[in-house]
Amino acid sequence: MSVNSSLERVGNQLFKYRGFVPVLFAVIAFSIQLIDTHEQLSFSLVEKPALFLVVFGHLIRALTVGHRSMHTSGRNRSHQVAEVLNTEGMYSIVRHPLYLANILIWIGWTTLLSIAWLIVAATIVFVVYYMFIMYAEEQFLRRKFGQEYERWHRRTPRLIPNPFLYQSNRNDFSWRIVFKNEYPGWTASMTIALCIYSLLVNKIYPFSAFYRSYLEGWLVFGSGIAIFGLTFRYLKHRTKLFHEMD
Repeated sequence: MSVNSSLERVGNQLFKYRGFVPVLFAVIAFSIQLIDTHEQLSFSLVEKPALFLVVFGHLIRALTVGHRSMHTSGRNRSHQVAEVLNTEGMYSIVRHPLYLANILIWIGWTTLLSIAWLIVAATIVFVVYYMFIMYAEEQFLRRKFGQEYERWHRRTPRLIPNPFLYQSNRNDFSWRIVFKNEYPGWTASMTIALCIYSLLVNKIYPFSAFYRSYLEGWLVFGSGIAIFGLTFRYLKHRTKLFHEMD
C-alpha cells in the first residue's frame, strides 16, 4: 500500500470518529486541569482570547453551513458524500472552513483551561488530526470532480483563509439550516463552558459558601442547556420544521 493510500485510509477512519476524538481530548484536558499543580496562566489573561476563538469558530461554521449546498457530508459520519463541489462563499477563501472552525473552537476551550503547554499540545493535536481528515476528503473530491476540483484546489488555500479571493454565494443564507445542523455544537460548547467555569471556580473557592451559591446558578444554566438541546432535537426529528431541507 502506498504512503498516499495509507494517509487516505487513516483520514477516512478519523473522519468516521471526528465527533468522538475531540470529546476524548476534552475529557483528558479536564483531568489534567484537575491534577495539574504547576503555576498556570492568569485566567483573566486568557479568558477573552479563548472565548473569542470559540465564538469566531462558531460564526465561521454558521456562515458556511447557512449557505451550504445539499448532498454534502454535513454531519454524516460513515463515508464522504458530495454531489456538488462547494467553491463559493467561505469555500472560496479556504478549502476547509468547517475544520478550520473546529480547530479554533477546540483551541479556544483548551486555552480557557489556562495551562500553557496544554494549549500548545491542543494546537498540534487538532491541526494534525484534521489535516489527516482534510487529506482524505481532498482525495475523494479529486476523484469525484476532476479538473473542476483541481482549479479550485490551485487557487484556494487549505486552512489559512485568503479573504481577497471571496466570491459571493448563490445559495441564500438560511438560519433554519444553521439551527438544524449547528444546535449540537452550540449545546456542546455551552456544556463545556459550564464544566470549565464550574471547575475553575471550585479550584479557587473550594467548598465555600460562594462556590455553593455559584453552583446553584450553574445548575439552572445546565438545565437550560438540556432544554435547548432536547427542544431542537425534538424539532428536528419529530416535526416537519426542517424536512424540506433534507
